[in-house]
Amino acid sequence: MVKGVHRDSGRVVAHCATPFLPETGSWIYNQIRWLQRWQPIVLTQEWRNRDQFPVPRLRTAETLSLTRTLANRAVRKLTGEYPFYGHLLEEEGARVIHAHFGYQGCRCLRAQRSSGLPMITSFYGADANSYARQPYWQRRYRQLFDRGAFFLVEGAAMAQRLQDIGCPEDRMRIHHLGIELPEAIRELPDPEREVRVLMCGAFRPKKGFPAGIRALGRVAEGVPNLRLTLIGDGPERPRVEEALRDSGLSARVDRLGFVPHAEVINQLSCSHILLVPSRTAEDGDSEGGAPVILLDAQSLGVPVVATRHADIPEYVVDGESGLLAEEGDETDLTRRLEEMLTRPQDWIKMGRRGRRHVAEEYEASSQCRGLEEIYDGVS
Repeated sequence: MVKGVHRDSGRVVAHCATPFLPETGSWIYNQIRWLQRWQPIVLTQEWRNRDQFPVPRLRTAETLSLTRTLANRAVRKLTGEYPFYGHLLEEEGARVIHAHFGYQGCRCLRAQRSSGLPMITSFYGADANSYARQPYWQRRYRQLFDRGAFFLVEGAAMAQRLQDIGCPEDRMRIHHLGIELPEAIRELPDPEREVRVLMCGAFRPKKGFPAGIRALGRVAEGVPNLRLTLIGDGPERPRVEEALRDSGLSARVDRLGFVPHAEVINQLSCSHILLVPSRTAEDGDSEGGAPVILLDAQSLGVPVVATRHADIPEYVVDGESGLLAEEGDETDLTRRLEEMLTRPQDWIKMGRRGRRHVAEEYEASSQCRGLEEIYDGVS
């Protein structure tokens, strides 16, 4: 595990995330992996992908006695809160709680009350959108906003959303997610042989995959060597497959399903363009901030076509590191794809600008230094 130095073992921050972590959870992992002055521990109810996301110290329900495990499940089901985290925080000498997702912050309120520790909660998307439409979570969020020390968001759009649902503006902070910057920009694959477009994410309405595939299909006739790579799966798979058939791309797609983050990076390295047609779903679900793959792509020098949705305009500099279309406008998305695909001479220049943008605003170790300053301010 490549990790920070952790010079001061007396400064312990407890990261609360359940599960820890899904295959797509590298963006949370980078908030732990690159800490230097603060020692991280992880509290979770479910431990996944242990080899992919190793941590120096993790406490899970699996380590409790049988009696406490049964009690943990019963209390969690009855109250919606984790009953034994307060005790674990004391054992580990934690000084700050960092809950990942608003609903995890609510489930850690018992631990916050019993320990008296300051709690920081990061909001990421559905937790501030579709969850916040439900009366139950509206009540729980009022409690969270009353007791939380700080609330972190990825950009201005998410900050406004959190303010709209009652978060105190003076306890909100914009904190960019960070990624590990590759050593070098990827070598541009030969576009004369094949032009590869990559789409990556869960097949959920907010990702907009069917619309993106239809838009790509409209321009594919003019790019006979175009090939689409799809990474992901999910409940919208039937609609994705329908869009592939209707667009004539069924024979020009490679379906990879979910793959580890290292393979995502490998596929990006082989791609010419990343397509991210995100939108707000009917239930209010949205990106909240922006998909981290936008940062991965730009760090490798891959130009992006995406939508002006949530905080994507902060992640992608329109006209410099990519091209942005109006959210929900397939005609505009088609136009921007055609513009990108017919200007291969600009891909290297856009890639360099994208890498510079990520290096300046989203590099993991520098973002963790900023996170540690937030911890300093509440401990």
